[in-house]
Amino acid sequence: MKRPGEIVGGVHVVVDGAGPPVVLCGGLGGNWFDWDGVVADLSCDHRVIRIERPGYGLSPASNEPRTVWGEARRITNVLAELDITEPAIVVGHSLAEVYAEAFARLYPGQTSAVLLLDASVPKRKRRFVPTPLRVEIGRRIAHTASQVGLQRTIGPGLYRLFNQSTPPGGIPPSMQAWIDQVVHQPAYLEASIVENSSWPALCHQLIGLREGTMLSAPVVVAAADSGNRTLWMWVWIRAQQRFAEFLGADFQVVRPARHHAMIDQPGQVAALVRGLSG
Repeated sequence: MKRPGEIVGGVHVVVDGAGPPVVLCGGLGGNWFDWDGVVADLSCDHRVIRIERPGYGLSPASNEPRTVWGEARRITNVLAELDITEPAIVVGHSLAEVYAEAFARLYPGQTSAVLLLDASVPKRKRRFVPTPLRVEIGRRIAHTASQVGLQRTIGPGLYRLFNQSTPPGGIPPSMQAWIDQVVHQPAYLEASIVENSSWPALCHQLIGLREGTMLSAPVVVAAADSGNRTLWMWVWIRAQQRFAEFLGADFQVVRPARHHAMIDQPGQVAALVRGLSG
């Protein structure tokens, strides 16, 4: 299969369309094809940039520690290499909330607006096992799983377990082929485990960054609502709403949608981005 993008700034980047720039940052284990439906809608009047972090999708693996400063810098470096000087709308899904928010705080002149989609909610510091130890344990687990063939056996099943969203009309064969290819890669499993292991430290970094910076761009926090009237769903929506209040952001709901709302409801997510274009 033909690579859909190119390596820019050391990572796989897919660019579609022309117009005001929009940067899409996937969550834990996120890949460029998760955004296909959103891009199909937005690329008619926006220049949409999908950036895959090291080890995800078709991006080369890296042993570089994951930090909010490093990922914010990666976004600005990619935009510079693409000769994009106009401020961009930055979208962060789930865990990538920390990267999108960090970018907006560190590079306010390059940020026109921010959309935080079903974001993880880092609001206070917690005690945690030292990150280097967590990451090292994670790498060893990933290496062992790859060596014994466990990843190739259960990779696709785990992907569907953690990502239960389905595009309108079902998963097209082209997308399924890329899913099957990506989730079998040892780098993908390792990158997912390492990023998850880095999560407490990423929260601490962002919370510290908030103390000396401000969000000057408009922000929307959008929660995914599955439509199931459960206590957990109520708690999650309420947590998202409080997070929006904490950031001074507008609050929206995407429904019916699971956590990967950009797959379930690409039209609604595209409309939220377009609404931030002014």
